Amino acid sequence: MKKNNVKSISELRQDPVSGDWMLLAPLRGKRHKFKRRIKVELSKNKCPFDNLAKFGNLPPVLVYRNKDDWFLQVIPNKYPAVGHGECSLIFKNGVYKSRPGVGFHEIVILRDHDRYLVQYSVLEIKKILMAYRERYLSLAKDKCVKYISIFHNHGKEAGSTVPHLHSQILALPIVPPDVSHSINGSRRYYHEYKKCIHCEMLRQEIKDKKRIIYENNNAIVVAPFASKVNFETRIFPKKHSAYFEKMNDGELLFFADAMKFVFSGIYKKLKDPAFNLFIHTAPSGKNHDYNHYHWHMEILPKFETTGSIELGTGLNIVSVAPEEAAKILNK
Repeated sequence: MKKNNVKSISELRQDPVSGDWMLLAPLRGKRHKFKRRIKVELSKNKCPFDNLAKFGNLPPVLVYRNKDDWFLQVIPNKYPAVGHGECSLIFKNGVYKSRPGVGFHEIVILRDHDRYLVQYSVLEIKKILMAYRERYLSLAKDKCVKYISIFHNHGKEAGSTVPHLHSQILALPIVPPDVSHSINGSRRYYHEYKKCIHCEMLRQEIKDKKRIIYENNNAIVVAPFASKVNFETRIFPKKHSAYFEKMNDGELLFFADAMKFVFSGIYKKLKDPAFNLFIHTAPSGKNHDYNHYHWHMEILPKFETTGSIELGTGLNIVSVAPEEAAKILNK
């Protein structure tokens, strides 16, 4: 059943992959104004990422160099969320179950102290993606690793405690709940229709022409129909692929071009808010078939603090329609 001329002050939309509902409530947007993120200043001599050895960081596991200096380094996190151990152990105590927090936690650090992603060229962003890929392929060889999360926090409100540009890589012995939720939704759709749900969504977006922000030969950027936050954007490779790490250099270049467009739009049109960026890709284990999945990058700007409605119901409330967000960001 399609919508007719039914009017209401809000609209519930369902994500076709996860099945989660979100509430689009445009009237709530009149209460808020988008503000610049809170900038945290940190001088170079006090920055733990400007002089890595000075602050007791471990030696890098990967270094990319320019002609005169290093461009990027990947180091083990000094304060890791997971570490070495035996991943096969399972502890039970009555109804409770636990296991050791085994895995790897690394930081991808860019050399320049005062630059942000929006200031990097397409070729430089491609280089960052290549570093992500190289570390992913290395960490995936470990028998304990089941999922590798690659993410980037921009701004204090997004959880960044050090303003110097850096991303993080977290290799885990489990598939995190949010990722598992997405993969299970993709699997259910494939079993029923023998098609990739993400590919079907992209076909509809191209047909509707309402929520596309940008596209090139190999990548497409959309404002999701059931966005989780205002101005959420997702970048997909046009060619179906479940695995980020299988992208070749040419495909990464087009993906970097799409990222550059998004960063520029967020910076110029939304006044450089804080945001979270992460890659959703299929798990690294070889014992399962994840070809039904379609990897992608999600970018979620941070404008508001989560309130009681969201926390108490799990229902995300968005005040800017994805269609309007796409109009603003694709100009």
